[in-house]
Amino acid sequence: MAADRRGKAETLALRRRLLSDSCRLFYPEDPIKIVRGQGQYLYDEQGAEYLDCVNNVAHVGHCHPLVVRAAHEQNQVLNTNSRYLHDNIVDYAQRLSETLPEKLSVFYFLNSGSSKKGL
Repeated sequence: MAADRRGKAETLALRRRLLSDSCRLFYPEDPIKIVRGQGQYLYDEQGAEYLDCVNNVAHVGHCHPLVVRAAHEQNQVLNTNSRYLHDNIVDYAQRLSETLPEKLSVFYFLNSGSSKKGL
């Protein structure tokens, strides 16, 4: 899946050329090039370890075996967005609604907190 490892400077130059300026980097003056995640940690290209408190994984961590297995099983069947009618999204919404007060029973699913900017 990943291309041959390239240096941080080359990756940064490609990103600046190929991605919109609206896709901002953390620490733009000297961005950290993350190459992998495991549990609650991210690792840069030099092997430095960072506690990940930002990247939407605080619940279970990166590469959690149960999440990886569930995603793999679902991807073998279907991987689509919520604009197609499919049972999984309503099954999940129904299970979630059973744990919440009735006034919190309508859902708008997003893939991250940053997705809500356009709402």
